[in-house]
Amino acid sequence: MQIERVVHGARRLRGSFAAALVAITANLGASAAAQDTFAVGTVTGDITSFGPLFAAAAGTYAKYNINPELVTIEGGSRGVQVLLSGKIQAMQVGFSVVVAANHQGADVRLVTASCNVMPMSIYVVPSVKSPADLKGAKVAISAFTSETDKALTLALRQWNMTRKDVIVTPLGGTPQRLAAQLAGQVVASPYAPPGTFTAREKGLVELLDLSNGGAPWVFNGLVMNRDFASKNVDLTKRFIKANVEGVYKALADESFGKAVLAKEFKTDNPAIVDGTYAAFKKNYARDFTPTPQAVQNVINETALSGEVISINPTDYVDTAAIDALNKEGFFDEMRKRYGL
Repeated sequence: MQIERVVHGARRLRGSFAAALVAITANLGASAAAQDTFAVGTVTGDITSFGPLFAAAAGTYAKYNINPELVTIEGGSRGVQVLLSGKIQAMQVGFSVVVAANHQGADVRLVTASCNVMPMSIYVVPSVKSPADLKGAKVAISAFTSETDKALTLALRQWNMTRKDVIVTPLGGTPQRLAAQLAGQVVASPYAPPGTFTAREKGLVELLDLSNGGAPWVFNGLVMNRDFASKNVDLTKRFIKANVEGVYKALADESFGKAVLAKEFKTDNPAIVDGTYAAFKKNYARDFTPTPQAVQNVINETALSGEVISINPTDYVDTAAIDALNKEGFFDEMRKRYGL
């Protein structure tokens, strides 16, 4: 397989990260020589979904004998559907989508976590001065059961409001929601970086940052069909290794990390690139392990809408590969190598 999409070309690049583009381009060709194919989906515009992109740019897939196909999919709910079709072997997706999918008859498991906090913020049009101004207004999410949907519910709870107080409107990804908000069709929407920085630059106002003081929450992670993961233990571990090393390189090498982000988001805007990189460093789970409380919070929240088969984490999470890598000393080796 060929790499379908790793990073997009930027219009122009300024600053210290520009030179890293040469290394990224050179590394992309190295993956073609790897032997084992592996298709993985990533969600566009979500930095917690970028482990595979950093790995491809760093050339770590070739190191672990993998030839990846990176497929960008609009939205986590759609991504799980593609995963279940067998067209991809894994998907970077929000954990709440996994819980809901199993309730609908799927048998998928979260095998790593890339973010154990809710990194979204609620942005509103300038005329909204307080949460009370949202009552009766249209609020955009990407899709029902998505992480934006959960973010809205969590925000409303903090404001002592419910979903009955607003008109919830599913509109798709960040570009669609942002365009609708700027056109006056909706007054508010949750965004994750870099959407938060774009929203701010367009004149929208942050009403609530859910990452500050919020409850632990598995926002994103690598998800596989349980049967595939159990039958392909070595391949799964090597794929995770490649992702870990790619992310660690991005964390340790700011120029490299920013270059990947600039290409992906087609921008040389320092506010967006610098802000997104800072959010990446702040929120990315360096041990790739879902924390127990973050897992349980997602399950409990999803249970409120009746979309669970149980409240037992083992029905949704399988950390066997991560546990094995820790036992083998892989994470200790990576931390030492990259100074993290």
